[in-house]
Amino acid sequence: MAGRAKFDKESAFKSIIGASRDPEAESTEQQLAAKGMNKDHVQRSYFLDWDIDKALRRMALEEEKNLTETVNDILRKGLEEYLE
Repeated sequence: MAGRAKFDKESAFKSIIGASRDPEAESTEQQLAAKGMNKDHVQRSYFLDWDIDKALRRMALEEEKNLTETVNDILRKGLEEYLE
Protein backbone atom coordinates (compact mmCIF):
# COMPACT_ATOMS: atom_id res chain seq x y z
CA MET A 1 0.00 0.00 0.00
CA ALA A 2 3.00 2.28 -0.08
CA GLY A 3 2.69 5.16 -2.48
CA ARG A 4 -1.09 5.28 -2.33
CA ALA A 5 -2.43 8.86 -2.28
CA LYS A 6 -4.45 9.91 0.73
CA PHE A 7 -8.02 11.08 0.01
CA ASP A 8 -8.60 14.72 0.92
CA LYS A 9 -12.29 15.18 1.78
CA GLU A 10 -12.12 18.97 1.86
CA SER A 11 -10.53 19.22 -1.58
CA ALA A 12 -13.08 16.82 -3.03
CA PHE A 13 -15.93 18.82 -1.49
CA LYS A 14 -14.56 22.11 -2.84
CA SER A 15 -14.14 20.64 -6.30
CA ILE A 16 -17.79 19.57 -6.29
CA ILE A 17 -19.37 22.78 -5.00
CA GLY A 18 -16.72 25.19 -6.22
CA ALA A 19 -13.94 26.54 -4.02
CA SER A 20 -14.98 30.19 -4.41
CA ARG A 21 -18.68 29.64 -3.76
CA ASP A 22 -20.01 31.38 -0.69
CA PRO A 23 -22.92 29.33 0.68
CA GLU A 24 -24.51 32.46 2.18
CA ALA A 25 -24.25 34.42 -1.07
CA GLU A 26 -27.54 33.16 -2.49
CA SER A 27 -30.67 34.09 -0.62
CA THR A 28 -33.26 31.46 0.20
CA GLU A 29 -35.69 33.08 -2.23
CA GLN A 30 -33.15 32.85 -5.05
CA GLN A 31 -32.50 29.20 -4.27
CA LEU A 32 -36.22 28.42 -4.23
CA ALA A 33 -36.78 30.32 -7.47
CA ALA A 34 -33.98 28.39 -9.12
CA LYS A 35 -35.68 25.14 -8.10
CA GLY A 36 -39.04 26.40 -9.37
CA MET A 37 -40.47 26.57 -5.88
CA ASN A 38 -42.52 29.24 -4.15
CA LYS A 39 -41.50 30.63 -0.76
CA ASP A 40 -45.09 30.12 0.39
CA HIS A 41 -44.78 26.35 -0.03
CA VAL A 42 -43.12 23.72 2.13
CA GLN A 43 -42.17 20.20 1.19
CA ARG A 44 -43.18 17.41 3.56
CA SER A 45 -43.38 13.64 3.45
CA TYR A 46 -46.30 11.67 4.82
CA PHE A 47 -47.18 8.01 4.68
CA LEU A 48 -50.57 7.34 3.11
CA ASP A 49 -52.62 4.19 2.96
CA TRP A 50 -52.60 2.59 -0.50
CA ASP A 51 -56.30 3.17 -1.06
CA ILE A 52 -55.98 6.89 -0.24
CA ASP A 53 -53.03 7.26 -2.60
CA LYS A 54 -54.93 5.52 -5.37
CA ALA A 55 -57.98 7.72 -4.81
CA LEU A 56 -55.83 10.88 -4.85
CA ARG A 57 -54.20 9.89 -8.14
CA ARG A 58 -57.55 9.03 -9.68
CA MET A 59 -59.07 12.33 -8.52
CA ALA A 60 -56.10 14.29 -9.89
CA LEU A 61 -56.46 12.59 -13.28
CA GLU A 62 -60.21 13.16 -13.46
CA GLU A 63 -59.89 16.84 -12.47
CA GLU A 64 -56.83 17.32 -14.71
CA LYS A 65 -54.73 18.63 -11.81
CA ASN A 66 -51.42 17.53 -10.40
CA LEU A 67 -51.23 15.72 -7.06
CA THR A 68 -50.03 18.79 -5.18
CA GLU A 69 -53.04 20.84 -6.27
CA THR A 70 -55.40 17.98 -5.50
CA VAL A 71 -54.00 17.37 -2.01
CA ASN A 72 -53.99 21.11 -1.24
CA ASP A 73 -57.64 21.43 -2.33
CA ILE A 74 -58.72 18.50 -0.17
CA LEU A 75 -56.77 19.73 2.84
CA ARG A 76 -58.11 23.28 2.50
CA LYS A 77 -61.68 21.94 2.52
CA GLY A 78 -61.01 19.72 5.51
CA LEU A 79 -59.12 22.39 7.46
CA GLU A 80 -61.39 25.38 6.77
CA GLU A 81 -62.04 26.12 10.45
CA TYR A 82 -58.31 26.03 11.25
CA LEU A 83 -57.22 28.20 8.31
CA GLU A 84 -59.34 31.21 9.32
